[in-house]
Parts: sequence; structure tokens; C-alpha cells
Amino acid sequence: MYLDRQTFLEKVKNSGSRYWDEGKNYRWQYMEYAINEMKRLNPDTIIEAGSSGIPLNSESFLFDLPQNDLNKIPFLISDKAFDCFIALQVWEHLDNQTEAFSEVMRISKSAVLSFPYMWTWGDKHHKGITGEMINKWTCNIKPVREKFINNRLILTWEF
Repeated sequence: MYLDRQTFLEKVKNSGSRYWDEGKNYRWQYMEYAINEMKRLNPDTIIEAGSSGIPLNSESFLFDLPQNDLNKIPFLISDKAFDCFIALQVWEHLDNQTEAFSEVMRISKSAVLSFPYMWTWGDKHHKGITGEMINKWTCNIKPVREKFINNRLILTWEF
């Protein structure tokens, strides 16, 4: 079951998290786009990384940091085990983005990722992320779709 706006707002309220509450309106905009991308892909199996307690699909396998490390996927998941991999605002926090993306291509048939794009504010993980950096992080694999929403670049791949 995909997250809808009403359920999202209830989860934000119940979380008591300032992070979620302060950004609920602009976060919902890019989350809704990602949900629609997943619906378009129509996956039977989904793995979500870094959902921070609010997954986009209640039936997803959750792979949240710091409990799990995307760079250790080979020990956990077999080839093409998932139809869709999703990670919103996660990639910039990884130690080895290129290696992690190679693993995403190995374990899934598609992916939806979002990146803070060309931010001039924020901490070291968020500032100055360029298209060249994202291309390097994603093994120069061209996405099938891209969308820019609220200073975030959302990319979709089908492998």
C-alpha cells in the first residue's frame, strides 16, 4: 500500500520529529512524485533505503541507515531480488556512492533516487552536488526519467 498525503501527515504528527514537521509540505511534493514513479513501474517487490520511519510503501523491505550499510549489500541480497529500489535524499550520505549504485543495479530491476541538487546551503553532505557528481555516483548510467522538485533532482532508472 502506497503512502497517501493524509497518512503521511498523520505519521509526521505522530513522529514528534521537528525534521518531518518543518519540511512536511515540500517533502511531500517530491515523495509524491517518487510514489507515482513507483506506481508507474508497478513493482511487486520494493526495497527502500533511508525512509527515516516513513516508508513510501508499507510492504517495502526497509533498509535504513545507520543500521544497514548499502556498501554491504552483497552479503545480504541476491541478484535482481527486488523490482524497485528507492532512496530519497540518502545517496549524498554514503561513503562509496558508485559502489553502492553498482549494487543497486545488481539487486533491483529499477531505481528511484533523489539528490539535493546544486544547493548552496546545508552541511558538507548537501552543498554543491552537481550533475557531474551524480553521474559519477550512478556509474554514468543514463536515467529514463528525471524531475526537478524543490531543489531535488529525482531520477528513475530501469535496468
